[in-house]
Amino acid sequence: MKLEFLLCGSPTDGFFSQMAFFRLCLDALGGDEARARLVCTFGDHTVEEIPARWQPFFERIEVHWAHAPGAPNPAHLHQHEMRFDLLDPTADLSVLCDADVAVLAPVGPMARELLAEQALGGVIAHFHFPWEGRDRNPGRDWPEIARAVLGRDIATPYRYTLVPQEDPPEAPFYINYGMFAGPPAQLAAFHAHDLQLRPRVAAQLGDWWAPQVSLALTCIDLGLPVRALPMRWNFPNDPIADRMYPQELEHVVFLHYLRGQAFRRDRVFADAQAFARFLDRPVEGSNAVFQRAVARITGGRYPFPG
Repeated sequence: MKLEFLLCGSPTDGFFSQMAFFRLCLDALGGDEARARLVCTFGDHTVEEIPARWQPFFERIEVHWAHAPGAPNPAHLHQHEMRFDLLDPTADLSVLCDADVAVLAPVGPMARELLAEQALGGVIAHFHFPWEGRDRNPGRDWPEIARAVLGRDIATPYRYTLVPQEDPPEAPFYINYGMFAGPPAQLAAFHAHDLQLRPRVAAQLGDWWAPQVSLALTCIDLGLPVRALPMRWNFPNDPIADRMYPQELEHVVFLHYLRGQAFRRDRVFADAQAFARFLDRPVEGSNAVFQRAVARITGGRYPFPG
């Protein structure tokens, strides 16, 4: 299976280290993952250059610069958008990931499911999006923004993933953008339409939350097939998720290390001392899953000396 993974970020030690570790994860899995294309797009830069320290670890990472050096880049959107422009139409499955995601197991089961249905997939977001000046009320917000943007009501068949699961379904296919996957042709069709809808969403919500909300509305407007995936496909290192999804925790594929209680995500792979402190620290739940995976992949040694 021909796989590709597309990440984006800014040219900082933190992002360089996360992307280099993502490559290590793919290589450690072997097979299709080790052969996978890994693309990293950078914005917010003043020079188009990978620092000498990181160059040896980017030899199997395809790097692109998303705008002219020093150009404005509101909400870091240029590097996000560029990933869609770089989709390989010959790939079987394309996966857009945040940089602070680690691949701990083969993606074949997800790939086969999405390819069978030619569907886009992701894990439903943890909580409802904020709307400035309002309390978070999905039962009011989704109908209002759907009517403003699409001119009609929409179905909301999904539950947010970190709210009590006895709560009623209150969301459309509103996913955490940390992992968004599908056949490249479907992702390209999505993106072309998303670029048209998103300004209307931003007019309601502002630029920061517009891409995530627009994703849901774009899929609905195009009638794209979608799959709300189990938590293992974008599991956060969050104690709430650990308690709510113990079975998923045993089978994590994508570990999204976005929480900072046990370590700093921007330092854990950028600094040898931070790395050693993390491996020595008593942790539990998803952080322990991540710690064991890091120790296995690196042999317990800091992987990026220099």
